[in-house]
Amino acid sequence: MVAKFHMIEEADKKEWNEVVESCPTAEIFHLYEWGELVRKTYDVRVSRLAAEANNKIVGILPFVHFNTPFFGRKIVSLPFADTASFCTLHQDSNVSRELVRELVKSAQGLNVDFIEVRSFRENAADLLETGFTEGFQAFSYRLDTRTPYDVIWNRYNKKIRHNIRKVKESGLKIREARYKSEVDNYYRIYLERMKDFGTPPAPITYWKNMWDIFYPKGMMKLIFTVLNGQPISGFVALLFKKKLYFVLNVSLTGYWKYYGLNELLFDWYIKYACENGYELVDFGRTRKGTGVQRFKEKGWGVVRIPLCTYYYFLCEKTKNPLETVLDTEANLYSRIWRRLVPTSLTPTLGRFIRKRIGDV
Repeated sequence: MVAKFHMIEEADKKEWNEVVESCPTAEIFHLYEWGELVRKTYDVRVSRLAAEANNKIVGILPFVHFNTPFFGRKIVSLPFADTASFCTLHQDSNVSRELVRELVKSAQGLNVDFIEVRSFRENAADLLETGFTEGFQAFSYRLDTRTPYDVIWNRYNKKIRHNIRKVKESGLKIREARYKSEVDNYYRIYLERMKDFGTPPAPITYWKNMWDIFYPKGMMKLIFTVLNGQPISGFVALLFKKKLYFVLNVSLTGYWKYYGLNELLFDWYIKYACENGYELVDFGRTRKGTGVQRFKEKGWGVVRIPLCTYYYFLCEKTKNPLETVLDTEANLYSRIWRRLVPTSLTPTLGRFIRKRIGDV
């Protein structure tokens, strides 16, 4: 039984992270440091709800409060993350349900319209039992890398193997970033791709803060595909608890004639995971019905895992306004962004939008 709830401050960072390290369902996004990345980048307050029993933290739930009438006054666990929700030390107790109930009380006190929680469906039973409903559906893809790389390579479909061989023959090579200044090269490619997608980009400080927080701890990697010394694609990954997380790969469209450009990047990380003791590669949160989903399902030998958004509505609304936008293929907002917003303005506008509604 939980004795009390309280908000965690920096002085309790170590105890918070001990729960994350011990909980089998915890992800890198639960770490105290991930909240610091969000806070430093967007200047938003990250609240960290903790459940305590016998003077020990036994469960945690991070969240951010947004107060934007157009897209809904809301609590999100957790924006700018694939998943978050609660994690607890005692999987057989009711700690998780009590945490969720306490989150609802916090939402009522803040007078929000709804709560949004991102969770793997396999971990969402306590959310549903507490009155949440399943909304926007996405997927993650997991690849077991406890087997030798050669075995995994042979499980790729023939087209993937062919494309990787071909692109290597074309002279493309992988280079791993060693210096923070190389984030600038990544961001240049990233901005172009976000403009193509019609999506407000994260500011460069997001990627540089990520480097500052995670790279010195050996928890971040940035690799490039290089042609004649010029980076033409880049791929960020994070590492935590025997798992390698794909964050985002981007490539310049002018070089898509090199079939296998993206496959080469994926394969490099998979090989790295196999050879360095990582047991699982997480391909990242992927929207349903997109080209990215088709790419990830085309023959890597992955297992598809539902990764959904769960809602608790505290007013008459029964749908997240932003979900309507994201559900629409080639929506009006994306078309306007692609055609009318100059690339030079997208970092500033992107941060402004994301700070107020979360990631998009």
